[in-house]
Amino acid sequence: MHRRTRPLALFLALGLAPSCRTDAPVRPGDPAVAEPTVKGVEAETATPKRRRPGVAHSGAIDKIVLAADGTSAITSDLAGGVRLWPALDGTFEPIALPIRSPQSMSLARADGGWTAFLVDASGGASVLAIGDDAQNQNRNQNHSPTQIRTLAQLPPFAPLFEGHVLPGGKHIVALFRDHTIRLLDTAGKEVARLEERKFRPSTMRVSADGRRIVAVISTPDASGATKLELQPLAVVTEGKPALRRDGPPKLATSTVAVGPSTLTLAPDGSRAAVVQRSNGTRWEIGIVEFGEGKADHQVAVTAAAHTVPGVGFVSATRLLASANDGSVSWLLELGDDSQYPRSAPPQDFSTQLRVQAFAADHHVAAHGNWLYVAKVSTRAHHFLGYRSLQANSLAISPNGTSIATVYPQGPVWVEPLSGAGEAPRELPTDPFSGVLRVRFVDDDHLLTIDGMGGVRMLDWRSGKLVAETGVNGSVRSIQVDPTGTMLLVDRQSTFNDSRLFEIRDHRFHGPYIVADTAYRTGLLGAGPAAHQDAVLWTLDSANRLRFYTMAELRSDLSDEAVKRKAIDLATGQVAPLTLDRTGRQYGVRWNENRMEIFIDDGKQVRSRPVGEGSVNEIHPSADGERFLAVIQRAAAMMVAVFDSGDLAERWTMSSGPFHSDLVWSPDGAYVGIAAQTGAVVRHAESGDIAYQRCGLDFQVTGTAPNTALSSVNQRTICEP
Repeated sequence: MHRRTRPLALFLALGLAPSCRTDAPVRPGDPAVAEPTVKGVEAETATPKRRRPGVAHSGAIDKIVLAADGTSAITSDLAGGVRLWPALDGTFEPIALPIRSPQSMSLARADGGWTAFLVDASGGASVLAIGDDAQNQNRNQNHSPTQIRTLAQLPPFAPLFEGHVLPGGKHIVALFRDHTIRLLDTAGKEVARLEERKFRPSTMRVSADGRRIVAVISTPDASGATKLELQPLAVVTEGKPALRRDGPPKLATSTVAVGPSTLTLAPDGSRAAVVQRSNGTRWEIGIVEFGEGKADHQVAVTAAAHTVPGVGFVSATRLLASANDGSVSWLLELGDDSQYPRSAPPQDFSTQLRVQAFAADHHVAAHGNWLYVAKVSTRAHHFLGYRSLQANSLAISPNGTSIATVYPQGPVWVEPLSGAGEAPRELPTDPFSGVLRVRFVDDDHLLTIDGMGGVRMLDWRSGKLVAETGVNGSVRSIQVDPTGTMLLVDRQSTFNDSRLFEIRDHRFHGPYIVADTAYRTGLLGAGPAAHQDAVLWTLDSANRLRFYTMAELRSDLSDEAVKRKAIDLATGQVAPLTLDRTGRQYGVRWNENRMEIFIDDGKQVRSRPVGEGSVNEIHPSADGERFLAVIQRAAAMMVAVFDSGDLAERWTMSSGPFHSDLVWSPDGAYVGIAAQTGAVVRHAESGDIAYQRCGLDFQVTGTAPNTALSSVNQRTICEP
């Protein structure tokens, strides 16, 4: 879908915009971007600033933790992925963190970035130092969004419940499963401990300034309610570090599960709020005061009995309550108990308690795999997320500097592949037919093939349509010759016909139609010894090979002439999965009880065992130096790259449950993979990442799309 306006900040696929208002409820248009057919991300200065591609959540968000200033967050999803949101105003895309399915998360600003503390399901923990993107904003580093270093790892031999990074990012206060509370430095070294007999807290709340903790001891009673003992503690990090009691414990009762948004602490640690019980159409919230001479009291907010409100302090004396009913949130002034309506996320019918967090005038909630962000003082809100995750197709330019990617909802994006490339371009697509495949003809021209069989050649920088043709649908596969002179389109039909087009002077010539019931086809550069002039090979359902020269294709072969070209395989010869551009045959065969990959050059057959799994596809590089094999192993597809000479395996990666497109760069330097959970380009020799995008079109919008609640619940292809 082609939209006429879009904020410049959201176009910057690899850098930062100078500013973005956090209270803007809608996306302002940028009058500097006005081309009707293609959108370019042009710099406002001589040196472009580009946002690096981030990583979308591939499952519904199930945990949110805010930094104390409310401007950054860590989130996790039901697929186990973890993301750092360096900013919640749309100027940064989320970054994948190298941990899966944490049970507890914490984040604090530190010098040069953030410190994060994440506890895994076993009770082990990691301390991460995350570098600030701002220091690299003018560099195109889409293979490394930011620097992430592991400062310490705590093994599960002394397991934890949770940990909280204190402001400044130099200390962590952690609650261990032996119910001790320990103060740690970022190397994981214990510098103070609180351990008392019969003192067995199960969770903690930490003030925004890091000077006070409230340890929570929960005791269920016979009525089904939970008795809470809230013990204030003082934290000392200067001089001799210490943890000590800071006043008598306070008591409260709650009928709901104790969670981050049902028991919360004020940023100065002076009071806590506890969601207690439903009273018809209102929920009672207990305000527990820790200061001397201050009495506890109750407030109530309107909410249905089955929608437990989440609560959180947005300042020392202001509490926000938000229920999952799609109406409004309520801002409570605790000084006079007055209440003011505020924006609330749309109702989410898949959960009875929305995952949400509160800090420093901000309210953040999960809406599927998107984030709802509200600035309480201005009453404004916006949503952050990606319009699409699944990649349909990708292509690499012959000079290896540009990558074209298309997602189901479009558009086609052309971005720098590595190094300092050109500004990204967005080419609109037809929302009714979409784009099935993209391929480069040369460095300046791109082919798009839609679901109806339409083929368009575009000057991708301007978006100008250069040439157009079509094949009437049922497209099975697309191949473009590395020299950009031939296009082969295979169709699924009664005859499995193929259409070959010559490309000359940026025009399509043909098609030359071959209807020989082939189910495997390919283009040749120089055919095998007996067919050196051939440009096309096919393998039909009877495992008979055919080779066609360009002269034969131009001559309009009859059906009888096509039948006479059939070549039967030799006795005992295994039908290939594919041929490379020189006519060498690649395939798989069984040697006793093991599967082998083989290469047959007509003189000798070389093979190697596959190991675990079965090979479904083989794709040789254009120069024939390497090939990639798609191997089905357990519940995942593996993509493995091999050297054609000695059949040595170079590297392997998982593409998830399935992939939608595999490509080589014309020079054989890169391998591109488009999958259900994103797109990635890797160096063919080493497997190092050259480009990755798991999430297209990061947006700041006033309303979340209807796809926000639809997730694949699979690990993205961009995650380690």
